[in-house]
Amino acid sequence: MKDFEPDESPMEETLDEVEAVLRRHFEIDDWQGVRIILGTACAHYLPGEMLWLRIIGASRSGKTELLRAIAEHPDCAEIESITPAALRGGYKKGPKLLTRINGKLVIDKDISSILTSRKDMRNEIFGVLRGVKDGKLTADFGSDEGHLEQAVYFDWLLASTPYIEQQRTLEGLLGERFIDLRWRPGNREEMAYRAAKNNPYLDVIRAAVASCVHSLMCRAEEAAKTETCTLADSDFRTVAGMADNVATARTPVQYDSQGHPIALPEPEVGTELAQGFTRIASALVMMGLTDFESYIRRLAWDCIPSARAAILRNLQAKPHTVDEIVKATGIPQRTVRHVLEQLELLKLVESSGSYKQLCKKLYI
Repeated sequence: MKDFEPDESPMEETLDEVEAVLRRHFEIDDWQGVRIILGTACAHYLPGEMLWLRIIGASRSGKTELLRAIAEHPDCAEIESITPAALRGGYKKGPKLLTRINGKLVIDKDISSILTSRKDMRNEIFGVLRGVKDGKLTADFGSDEGHLEQAVYFDWLLASTPYIEQQRTLEGLLGERFIDLRWRPGNREEMAYRAAKNNPYLDVIRAAVASCVHSLMCRAEEAAKTETCTLADSDFRTVAGMADNVATARTPVQYDSQGHPIALPEPEVGTELAQGFTRIASALVMMGLTDFESYIRRLAWDCIPSARAAILRNLQAKPHTVDEIVKATGIPQRTVRHVLEQLELLKLVESSGSYKQLCKKLYI
């Protein structure tokens, strides 16, 4: 990796300040996750295709406090609910959601409004978001008004509970647009203790966290304007290899009502993942975290559906039987067999007698 010019210390010091405030008030084990979230916020000031990071974690596990602090920055915009109508907006008059968030870092602390909406609306939302991610939304109104084209660009940090796993097949068939980070909570009892102790002082604590986070983002904005942060060609190759493997490993397999595969799955190409990974990697380097590869590797695994990831990790070391995979992962046998069938259709896993093994080395 090439050197980051000229002086790394301001952003490194500010990152240390953010982490010191968080350590003082919250029980956090996932510091890698914290840095990825902050890196994504800082990546907002770097050029590139839109970057949408989805943070998946249990309710009340601590992911929201950091998003709350980021959301108060003037370059951010918050959204709480999304509907197809809100995304399309009216034809000419009236406020438009895409206009309000255009050019912003959008923060959504909980996407439960999408997950709990009617199935037909969820389908439509995912379909509309696919167009939005490409930078333009064309809305046809089915009347004399005709259609309206809206060019849009925004980065997005959003949080979700693990319930999102139930929507992954549909989302994948429409074209995945998110990079996933699976948040790892700290000690549960200690988290509850800290929450109770912080309760009377939350306004002061949140203001302190927001102040440090905003300083980091302001330094990132200045660094992006005045300094050069360039990944070496070998770094791009490394990221591209991970993106290609992840793109295949997260590709959904469509089944009919009898549970039979409808067709051979066609894996997505990892171009969009590679673009997102490199924006985050560049921001991490800008923050002084030159060992960015371990962070991107973490994201690569987090983007793969959890059962698939657990089985692929198990097979990385050596071939295993189904029973051995069940014992090692704790996943029910029926689910293991189902996931293995999907991985075989994706040509990631093959059978050798009673053993299952990887078809090729995974660069993640």
